[in-house]
Amino acid sequence: MDAAVIFRQMCMIFLLIAIGFAACRKGIVDGKAGKVLSAVVVNICNPALLLTSVMESGKSISNGKLLLAAGIGVGMYGGLFLLGRILPRFFGKDRLERDQYTLMILFGNIGFIGIPVVSAVLGTEVLIYVVICTIIFNIIVYTYGVRLAAGHNENPDAPKRSVINVGTVAGAVCIGIFLLKPPLPEILVKTVDYTGSATTFLSMMVIGISLAGMPLGKIFREKRLYGYVALRHVLIPIAFGWILKGLACDREMAGTFVLLAAMPVANLPLMLCEENGVDGTLLSKGIVLSTLFSLITIPLAVYGTGL
Repeated sequence: MDAAVIFRQMCMIFLLIAIGFAACRKGIVDGKAGKVLSAVVVNICNPALLLTSVMESGKSISNGKLLLAAGIGVGMYGGLFLLGRILPRFFGKDRLERDQYTLMILFGNIGFIGIPVVSAVLGTEVLIYVVICTIIFNIIVYTYGVRLAAGHNENPDAPKRSVINVGTVAGAVCIGIFLLKPPLPEILVKTVDYTGSATTFLSMMVIGISLAGMPLGKIFREKRLYGYVALRHVLIPIAFGWILKGLACDREMAGTFVLLAAMPVANLPLMLCEENGVDGTLLSKGIVLSTLFSLITIPLAVYGTGL
């Protein structure tokens, strides 16, 4: 992968985010519209893009590569789990902050940002690897992640989350299509393709709308987050990339996982905190700062691996 190409791609991503930011500041859309668009992306566009990936990758990725990718995905989240138990001790002042640093370390934005970046840089045929990570992500976030996000203030009125959700169901369907390779009518394939094509623009719009409602000045004054961003979103992905270079996986597979490891903090843990009445201020700052710095951190992580 060419870091310069990824930097240009990230610049394009940020221009799309800027459109959402400007649209919100100008009153064209508001926070309610952002929530609606978020639901559309999560429940319709992202699953469609993942389905498109398996429809296009069936001839180029073997079952052996799929198993290897599953092993790498489990290994990646296993490593992040261990780091999430150790590193927050150096960043968090109390248990609440340490738990939120754990959430930030463990859960990257492989949906809203990961899917469009990976598909743009490496092509939709490698999104089958993102499918695998999405399944693992959902299993962990709706079990361990929910417990961390609840903290000491678990809200009995919060909606109960299940590992059986649109992400895991779409992932299971993708795996089934990949393995069975059933004949699919062209009109269905085209419909899913067109729907998935809206993912990049709409997901970046949502992030821009979210940023427009946040006090950016306070976020930039959170000094500990700069160290966190450098470690979690640059050094750790680089180390992971060098580990992958020693395994029997091709550059596309290794590149996909390095990109996913370098993604900024995911939004879902913050939503889980809010549902349980837990103060998610630190998470909000981590999401915004890691997203803004991803323009630099993602190309740096790729450049550092030499992939």
